Amino acid sequence: MKNRATAFTLVELLVVIAIIAVLASLAYAGAGAMIGKGHATKCLANMRQIGAAMQMFAGDHDGRLPGTSHGVSWTNSLGAYLGTNFAAKCPAVPDHRARVTYGWNDSLADVRGQGVRLAACRTPGATMAAAELAANQTSEHFHFAGGRGGAARVTPNQFKAAVNVEVHNGGANYLFVDGHVENLAWTEVQRRLRQPETTFLVP
Repeated sequence: MKNRATAFTLVELLVVIAIIAVLASLAYAGAGAMIGKGHATKCLANMRQIGAAMQMFAGDHDGRLPGTSHGVSWTNSLGAYLGTNFAAKCPAVPDHRARVTYGWNDSLADVRGQGVRLAACRTPGATMAAAELAANQTSEHFHFAGGRGGAARVTPNQFKAAVNVEVHNGGANYLFVDGHVENLAWTEVQRRLRQPETTFLVP
C-alpha cells in the first residue's frame, strides 16, 4: 500500500502562525530599539559639536558664552565654529516644526542678552547650556519662568513644557557649560531642579 501523505492540522497551522507573529513582533521591537539608540547617539554627537563650538567661541570672545538677545541666535554666533555639516535637528524628531531642535539656556546671559563669562559659572559641569526643544516650541533659546532672575525657581512642569525631556527612551540629552554632554532620565532632571541652591539652570 502507498503511504498516505500527511498534512498539517488546523491546530498545527495556528501554532506556526502564532510563533511567526511572536518572532516578527520581537524583531520589530528590537529594530525599533536599535533605531532609537542610533537617534540618541547621533543627537549626542550633535550636542558635542555645539559644546566644542561653544568653547571655541568663548576662547575668541574674552571668555564669554553666546548671547540670547532677540534677533541674534546662538546658531548665528556659533555658525563659524559649527561648520557646514552641523545637524540642527535631532533625528528622533524629524517632523519637529522648529528649524533647530536644540535650545540655549537663557540664564547664561545677562539682562542685556550678552553671554556671561565662563569664569562666572560656579559649577560649569553641572549647569545646563543647551537641551532639546519640546514638540510645541520653536524658539532657539528657553524662557525659564521669567528669564534669568526667575530661572532658579523653575518647576519640573515648567521645565517639561519647554524641554523634550523624554525624547530618548524616557530621557534626553543635555549639554553643560564645561562642554560635556549627558543623557539624563527625566527623574534625574527633576531631582536636580528640586535641589536647594541648584545651579542646574543658573550659573
